[in-house]
Amino acid sequence: MEFLSGWFSEYLIGESDDWMPRTWLGWIRVGLLAGLIGQLIYLIHACIALSVPMMLWFGLPANVLALVVVRRVLRWRYPV
Repeated sequence: MEFLSGWFSEYLIGESDDWMPRTWLGWIRVGLLAGLIGQLIYLIHACIALSVPMMLWFGLPANVLALVVVRRVLRWRYPV
């Protein structure tokens, strides 16, 4: 069982969800996506509890634009 879990974790670390290897661009994509999810969770919480900071509204489109650019660069670098 130990061997199987080690092999499986090594396989998951070496590959991403769409079969691109984990390079710096891949990790940047994961970080940007995590940041976007965090911003959306904070936005949902802030709308219920208190006023939303203006930087959040500027940060959301900037994060989405950065994700689109990184995704296009990854698709150009690693065609499927």
